[in-house]
Amino acid sequence: MDLILWRHAEALEAAAEGDDMARVLTTRGEKQAVRMATWLDRQLPDSTRIWVSPAQRTEQTAAALGRKFRFSPALAPGATVDQLLSWSSGLTPRAAFWWSGINPNWVRQFPSC
Repeated sequence: MDLILWRHAEALEAAAEGDDMARVLTTRGEKQAVRMATWLDRQLPDSTRIWVSPAQRTEQTAAALGRKFRFSPALAPGATVDQLLSWSSGLTPRAAFWWSGINPNWVRQFPSC
């Protein structure tokens, strides 16, 4: 299985009482998303399935790729490890994830298993 984890681009800081799921990309983050998407689009096969956290900033980041994607609550901030593992056990190879809950801010491709 090829797995790509792409953390969302730079987003606005969370407000003290704001909705974390509604945070959006900064202008710089929008540019980062486009640059990374341009590179990533050349690397991913057309058959790649893309799953995205329902957070606004991850949707914006994934949209820069210009491909269809689906949302999964298992990728949302605050999701548990059990939710993620349960959800991911049903995935097929060539899945790509946009997950707002991982750090640091890098992309890594794992070799086929």
